[in-house]
Amino acid sequence: MSPRGNSQAGVTLIETLVALFVIALMATAGAVMTNQSLRGARAVETRGDAASEMSIALGILSADLAAYTGRSSEDAAASEGPLAFSGHPPRHDGRLMVFVRNGWDNPLGETRSDLQRVEYLFSNGALIRRSWAAPDPVPATPMVEEVLLTGLQGVEARFGRAETWQEDWRVAGTGDDPAPQKVELTFIFAPDDTLTARYLIGAGA
Repeated sequence: MSPRGNSQAGVTLIETLVALFVIALMATAGAVMTNQSLRGARAVETRGDAASEMSIALGILSADLAAYTGRSSEDAAASEGPLAFSGHPPRHDGRLMVFVRNGWDNPLGETRSDLQRVEYLFSNGALIRRSWAAPDPVPATPMVEEVLLTGLQGVEARFGRAETWQEDWRVAGTGDDPAPQKVELTFIFAPDDTLTARYLIGAGA
């Protein structure tokens, strides 16, 4: 009867190292996939926030321009005289548009007009809306400032009637000059990332 050979059960060092190497590869791949998933989720969230901000800003612009009245307005702190409409590319002070709108809600039944002086500015990469609780504000008139859009590199504007467009449009307080019927605003986020929106002003008349 031949003697039984000795067999060793267990795992060799090489097999252990191979197993550890495979586990390390799987862990690395899992970490990369998790990181990519988190980055993707953050990107989607950021884009969603930006889309929401843009939607709100465009809605406010649309409502303001649709409620344009043609009433002249004069700021006691400025020296321009009364204007029924002023629109141009952003000036040195950032101002883009100034006009008077109606339809200002009065849920508390306050004794006041439903007219507001509204001003749009581009400053420090942001589109800003200012509104005064009266069409002809004085220093004591309450003013509300809202940042509507951020992350802008620039804003372009032009104003038109029928098929004609021009970058500057001023309507004096006398009302003799025609108001623009439409406005086109181009928001520049990056050289290859722009958004252009067009609106009718008032009834577009």
